[in-house]
Parts: sequence; structure tokens; C-alpha cells
Amino acid sequence: MSNVEVIEKMYHCFRDADMETLKKEIFHPDILWHLPGRHPIAGTKKGINEVLGFFGALKKLGLKVTPMGISDIDKDTVAEFYRGSGEANGAIMDAFNCNFYRIQDNKIVEVTVFMSNQHNYDDFCWAAFKLKPVPDCLI
Repeated sequence: MSNVEVIEKMYHCFRDADMETLKKEIFHPDILWHLPGRHPIAGTKKGINEVLGFFGALKKLGLKVTPMGISDIDKDTVAEFYRGSGEANGAIMDAFNCNFYRIQDNKIVEVTVFMSNQHNYDDFCWAAFKLKPVPDCLI
């Protein structure tokens, strides 16, 4: 399977909510997923369980991710341009973004996301992901 095919299979699994195939065939167990921003789901997801949790949260939102172009950059890096769109609690997100994937042994080991409209994505996520009340979110 080519590196581009790995990314295409990831999208197929995401659309079908096939987290088991993502876990077994697509994501490296120690995957890192870097998501920029100042919102509740920003930051680096470390390991397959955090990334799958992140995917599950995006799926529940009904977030649509439409690939616009995918290309090999070198032997272990793929760049992808995509449109992200959705509506949650009155907030609308519609942006073109870019991901860089690092592939090793046909598995995704690291993803870095670049947002075209970070403020819009931050606002959307704050509307979509409500935090628990203070007593429940403090340790």
C-alpha cells in the first residue's frame, strides 16, 4: 500500500466509524497528532487511544472532512489539503486546512495540522465541546 493509500484508507475508516481498522492497520501505537489552537481539543494527542478518542469526538459532532488533494512529499511524508465543515450549537465551521503525515511501515506515526482560519476553528470547538461545570472538571 502506498503512503497516499494509507491516508485514503484512514478517511474511509473515519467515514464508516471503523475505529478497529484504524487501530490495527492505520495508526502506529505511539502516534502523535498535533492540533493547533486555543480550544478544548487543541494540543498533541499522544498514542492511539487519545487519537481514536479525538476521532470519536469529531464523528459525534458530524464534522465533515472532505479531501481536496493528497500527495507524497518524500518517501515518508504526505501532504493533504482538505475542507473541514460543520455546525454545532449555532457555530459554523467551513475552512480549508492542510495536514502533514509522517508514515512508517505503512502506518501513520505523526500528523501536524495547519488551519487556514484558526479563530473560526477555535470558536467552533468552544461551541461544540462544552466543558463540565467547575466542580466536575477540577482535580
